[in-house]
Amino acid sequence: MKKRAKPDAALLERILASPSGPGDHTSDRILNAAVAQAEEFGVRRFTIGDVAQRVGLSRVTVYKYFPGKDRLIEAVLLHEMRRFLREIDTVVAPYDTLEDRLVEGFVFALTWLRKHRLLNRLLKTEPELIVPHLTVRAGPVLEAGREFIAGFARREAKEGGLPLDDADIDGISELLARAVLSFVLTPDSVLGLRTQADIRTFAEHYLAPTLQAIAGSSSRPVSA
Repeated sequence: MKKRAKPDAALLERILASPSGPGDHTSDRILNAAVAQAEEFGVRRFTIGDVAQRVGLSRVTVYKYFPGKDRLIEAVLLHEMRRFLREIDTVVAPYDTLEDRLVEGFVFALTWLRKHRLLNRLLKTEPELIVPHLTVRAGPVLEAGREFIAGFARREAKEGGLPLDDADIDGISELLARAVLSFVLTPDSVLGLRTQADIRTFAEHYLAPTLQAIAGSSSRPVSA
C-alpha cells in the first residue's frame, strides 16, 4: 500500500506568516502597490520600477525587501492567499458547528475568488502564466487549502465533537479545496452556483451531508 504523504504544515505557516517585522509597514506598502500594479497591467508588464514609482520609494528600497521581480510576484501571490485565508477565518469564526463553518466558508471562498481582481485579470489576459499553477501544477495551492480547512476539523476532532481520523479529515478537506478551485476555474455547471443563494444551497445539500455521512460511517478511532 502506498504510504500517504504527510501534510506540509510549513507551507501553510509560510503563507500565513507576516511578511514584515513588527512595526515595519514598508513591505506591506510595497505589496499593496504591487498588487494594484498587477491588477491594472498584468504580470508580464510588471516591473520593479513601476512598483517603486507607485509606492513612492526608490528601486533600491524595493530590491532590499524583494530582490527581483520573481520574488516580488511570489510575495504578491502569497500576500493575496494570506488575505484570503485570514478573511475566511474571520467569516466562519462566529459559527458553532463544523457544518455551518463549512457552508459559510464555501460560500465566502467561491464568492471572494470569483470577484478577485488580480485572479480574474490573469485568467483573462495571461492564462498561460496562472492556469498551470491552478491545474496541472496546483499541488501547493490545494495543499495549502486542504491544510487550512483541515485545521478546523482537527480541532473539533480533538475536542471529541467529530468522529474522524486524520485520513478522513484530509480527504474531506481536499474535496472541499478541489471543489472551490474547480468552480472558480469553470463556473458553468448544471448546479447553477451563480448567486450566493445558489452556492449556499449547494453547500447545504451536498457538502454538509457528505461530511455528516463520513462522520456517521467512520469506525476508526479519532486521532488525538
